[in-house]
Amino acid sequence: MNSRERVMAAASHQEPDRVPVDMVLTIDVYRDMKRLLKMDHLPDTPRMGHWTDVQMPLEMIQALDLDMYYISPRSAKSAHSRQFEDGSFTDEWGCYWKKTMIDGGHFYFELQNPPLADATIEDLEDYEWPDPSDPKRYEGLREEMQMVRDKSDLAILAKFAGAVFEVATYMRGHERWYRDLVNNQEFAHALLDKVCKIQKEIDRVCIDAVGEYVDILRLSGEDLGTQDSPLISPRIFRKVVKPHLEELWVSAKTELLKKNPQGKVMLHSCGSIRPFIPDLIDCGIDILDPVQPGANHMNRYELKQEFGDQIVFHGNIDIQKILPFGTKDEITGEVRDAIKALAPGGGFLLSPAHNVQSDVSAENLVHMIECAHEFGVYPIQL
Repeated sequence: MNSRERVMAAASHQEPDRVPVDMVLTIDVYRDMKRLLKMDHLPDTPRMGHWTDVQMPLEMIQALDLDMYYISPRSAKSAHSRQFEDGSFTDEWGCYWKKTMIDGGHFYFELQNPPLADATIEDLEDYEWPDPSDPKRYEGLREEMQMVRDKSDLAILAKFAGAVFEVATYMRGHERWYRDLVNNQEFAHALLDKVCKIQKEIDRVCIDAVGEYVDILRLSGEDLGTQDSPLISPRIFRKVVKPHLEELWVSAKTELLKKNPQGKVMLHSCGSIRPFIPDLIDCGIDILDPVQPGANHMNRYELKQEFGDQIVFHGNIDIQKILPFGTKDEITGEVRDAIKALAPGGGFLLSPAHNVQSDVSAENLVHMIECAHEFGVYPIQL
C-alpha cells in the first residue's frame, strides 16, 4: 500500500498494511527537526499559523516516512488586520494576539482585549466581519496540492475554515461568553450564527476551488473539554452550540463529497469530551482528533470498545508527559499501547495528541515514528 491508500483504508475502518502516522510541528520543533535531519537548506520559517504550527515541507515529511501532507488554512485580511513590530497581531476577526515570550526563547500568542466584550445583538449587525469569498483564502492551493500529487503518494489533509464556538469565545472573552451560554442565550445564538455562516462559506468557496484533491478535510477546531471535564454541560451544548456546529459540519461534508466521494471529515477537540462523542457521530464526523490520552474519561480501550465502529481515532500519543519527558522505553510503551488499543480492525491514525510543542525533542519524535512502524504492522500482534 502507498501512504494515501493506507490512510484512506484506516479512515474507512479497514485494516491497512500498517498504522498510518503523521504529525504537525510548531516552529521550534520544526527547526530542531531540520537540525536532526541535516536539512539546513529548508526555510527556517515556513508558513506559520496562530498556534505557531508550521507547514512542514514535503521533503521533511518524506524523510520522516509520514503518511499525510497537512495543508494549513490561508487567512485573508480585513479592516481589523494588523501586524505589530513585536510580532503580535490582530486577526481578521478583530482579535488581538499578543506575542508572549517564555523560557528558552520560545513564544506563543495570547488572546487579549476581545473585540465584542461589551457588544449587543444590534452591534453584531454593524460589526465589520471577514469576507469569506476573498480569493486569498485559496490562493496557491491548487498548485500546492498538485505538487503533492505529482511528487508523492501522500494523503492530503486540508483545513480551510476556522472554528465557530472557539471564535465566538475569542471575540466575546472567555468569562463573558460562558455566562452568555447560560443567561444570554439569544446573544449566544446570534454570535454563533454570524460566525457559522462565514465559516460555512469559507469552506464552500475553498472546497469548490480544490476539493477534488482533499482526502481528509479538517473541520473547525472546537475544544470542548478541559483536562478534567467538559467545558460546558451536554445540555447547554445540545441546546445552544450543537445546532450551529452541525450546520457547518454537514455543509462542509456535503460539499466535500460532491468533489471527492471518498473524502472524510476530521474534527479536532481537545480534552475530556467523552459525553459529546455521540453528538459528533450524529453530526457526521468521521475522524476524531486528538483523543487526548491524559484527559479524564478518555481511556483508549474504552473509547475503542464504545465508539470504534462509528468513528476513527487520530492522535492519542501523549504529548504532556511521555513525548517531552519520557524515556525511550516509555515512548515505546506508549506507542505500543495506543496501537494495541486502537488499531485492531482499522480506524486509527497515529499522531502526537496535539501540535508538537517546543519541549519535545526531534529525537523523541523519530523514535515514536520508528516504534509506530515496528508495532503497527497488520495483523496487530501485541
